Amino acid sequence: PPPLEPKLIKGPDILVAALERLHAQTPDLYVLLTGPARGYVRRELERLAIPHGHVRPRARGELGGAYRALDVYLVSSRQEGGPKSVLEAMASGVPIVSTRVGQAQELVEHGRNGWLVGVEDAEGLAGHAAEVRDGAGAAVLDAGRATAERYALQRLDDLWEKLLDGFVAKKGR
Repeated sequence: PPPLEPKLIKGPDILVAALERLHAQTPDLYVLLTGPARGYVRRELERLAIPHGHVRPRARGELGGAYRALDVYLVSSRQEGGPKSVLEAMASGVPIVSTRVGQAQELVEHGRNGWLVGVEDAEGLAGHAAEVRDGAGAAVLDAGRATAERYALQRLDDLWEKLLDGFVAKKGR
């Protein structure tokens, strides 16, 4: 069984608090959890009687299916290096609401291609998720996809530059 001790740095308690608020406003809320070790969140969702499922995509293709099942993607972390899931959600056309951590601070332009809230702001996460529920996400989806595309192209440009620099350096010896 998955461990029930949460990794607090990832903000599972914040996520649960946000989902509890959102469920009070959205009785038909269904939560999809992905990845390993979601025992704490699952236990709390069961305690709160919030319907949920848990999938563990093993291949990249399965991950796309999980994103397509979402109406909104929430990042509740207190601290984060990435998360790469921010770009994955944007590329998949899923609106994102994230705490101001890691890469999200650089990628998400509040109100334009997603929403940012303060760390530990469960109310903000729930509030912006409710905005998406109420139809506020259409323009954000397009802007999010454009952001993901821009970063993918920028990364490819950087890789090509490194590759070509390597050839030039070898030939110039």
